[in-house]
Amino acid sequence: MRTLFLALVVAAFAAAPTASAQGAAQVAGEWNATMNTPGGPRAFKVVFVQTGDSLSGTVKRATGDVPLKGSVKGNEVTFSYTIDYGGNAIALTVIATVTGDAMKGAIDLSGGVTEAFTAERAKP
Repeated sequence: MRTLFLALVVAAFAAAPTASAQGAAQVAGEWNATMNTPGGPRAFKVVFVQTGDSLSGTVKRATGDVPLKGSVKGNEVTFSYTIDYGGNAIALTVIATVTGDAMKGAIDLSGGVTEAFTAERAKP
């Protein structure tokens, strides 16, 4: 009986989800993104490097690449980057929800304007 109980306990622990399985969504890699702007939609690429729930990487824009920093908590991605717009530094912060190979959310332009943000994981 004791052997059966021990076997059931070991099986229960083996089947229990690990912290990483319950933790952050996996977003590492390249994403094709779009944000709305007053001048119309703008497409760009985002390349995420993920270590646990921390993000780093690059936002690839037609006017130049910029680094990003962020995090993933569950299925929510938050990342920020700064661009030069007419000689002015503008901080952009994205908060999006990941569903499979898609993200949908909003991008905050220096705390003044919020626009729609979407992204899809790039196909290999």
